[in-house]
Amino acid sequence: MIISSLVMLIFRNPNTILPTALGAAGSGVQLAITLMAIYIFWMGLLQVATDAGLIEKLAKIMRPLNRWLFGKQPPEVDNLLATNISANMIGAGNAATPAAIEAIERMAEPEQKRASSPMIMLFILSATSMQLIPTTIIGILQKHGSQNASFIILPTFIVSTLTTILGVLIVKYMSARERKKSAANADKSSSQKEDK
Repeated sequence: MIISSLVMLIFRNPNTILPTALGAAGSGVQLAITLMAIYIFWMGLLQVATDAGLIEKLAKIMRPLNRWLFGKQPPEVDNLLATNISANMIGAGNAATPAAIEAIERMAEPEQKRASSPMIMLFILSATSMQLIPTTIIGILQKHGSQNASFIILPTFIVSTLTTILGVLIVKYMSARERKKSAANADKSSSQKEDK
């Protein structure tokens, strides 16, 4: 696509190549600066919340939900999960990513080759990221001159909530199926040992 676009520009209107490339580069840099400002704000806010002990309190409030979603986890993993989920809920997905990566690293067992159900659940929650306030999208819309950037809040909330619920249900179903299969295989191998 890039090659065909360049060929078309060279033969049809070569004078637009440089201005178009420079304009796109300038727009890309401006968008990156806008997004960087949004992420700096939210990551700073999350760091203040962590230092003030709010994330720890949030983790305690969320513990029953986290236990249902991820099983029993150490307190530091609960804190990371609370940070990730709360950052995703305010639409700061990139601010949530470091907490998710660290949580997955702490969930991993030594020599583990496959993702566990809690790891998969965290991946799904991060990918679907239920958002109460999609701050990143609002920032992008405002940057591009939207007169009503907040119109996206309700549709984003509805879609992200539905995809999150669907993702959680699929992971729960597949985890239960895997456990049942593992239990059946364990019973089968134990009965074969008894027969021998």
